[in-house]
Amino acid sequence: MKKAIVLFCLVIVVTFFYNACYYKQTKLPKEVVKDTIISTQDTAKTLSPNLFFSDYLPTSTYNEIIKHQYYTLSYSEKDEQAEWVAYKLTPEFLKNIKRTNNFRADSSVSTGSATLADYLKSGYDRGHLAPAASMSVNNISMSESFFMSNMSPQKPSFNRGIWKILETKVRDWVKTSDSLFVVSGPILNHPIDTIGINKVTVPRAYYKTILRFNKGTITGIAFLMPNAKSVETIDFFVARIDSIEMLTGIDFYRNLPYAIQTKIEANKDLKNGF
Repeated sequence: MKKAIVLFCLVIVVTFFYNACYYKQTKLPKEVVKDTIISTQDTAKTLSPNLFFSDYLPTSTYNEIIKHQYYTLSYSEKDEQAEWVAYKLTPEFLKNIKRTNNFRADSSVSTGSATLADYLKSGYDRGHLAPAASMSVNNISMSESFFMSNMSPQKPSFNRGIWKILETKVRDWVKTSDSLFVVSGPILNHPIDTIGINKVTVPRAYYKTILRFNKGTITGIAFLMPNAKSVETIDFFVARIDSIEMLTGIDFYRNLPYAIQTKIEANKDLKNGF
């Protein structure tokens, strides 16, 4: 219990520290920014949730991108899991496809993914990064969600608790949106432990960043949660996307127009900004 409390406090302090920081270094020279600043609302109208999927993908720290039909991931061999998993979600995805529980290694990973044996008797859940319930559009998407490359070691109280609550909330949001673009992943720095013969990293925390497309507008929000049981609501874990970028070294939405990217990545207002 004491260890969990210390872990929880550590992650929250880090989150608040980065959220308190001003937006990261300007990506364009000031003279260029001055000429390109435009209305976020107007620019959003020119964007489409059907824009080519890769335009929204984050950068890959490990340079191994795996593209499945219904989600894309960046794989970290040394951690034997994805550093991020990205997927598009629309209201049409929420169907009643039966969960398969077909957990299996991902042959698309060039060096081999983690295996079921790595998690056996470890005390950790095989936590989905792209949730099975969000991959329920058809049998292919459901099956793909059970690749081990989409799993990360999560404490049962976290996976079945606050993480599941957040996943459910994301599906609620898409019901009142045109579409969402979701990126989920672990914080791989300073892990708790490793498990299995492949030494799968056990992360201390997880993040989720979300772009919401609705009626010609685009908004964004992020969450950062310790890999631990929580009695808090998801509002407590709201974070800025740019703070997640600082923690991970990943650039999430670099291909968005500058004005939109700046506004979205600095937002942490769940009620009015998302």
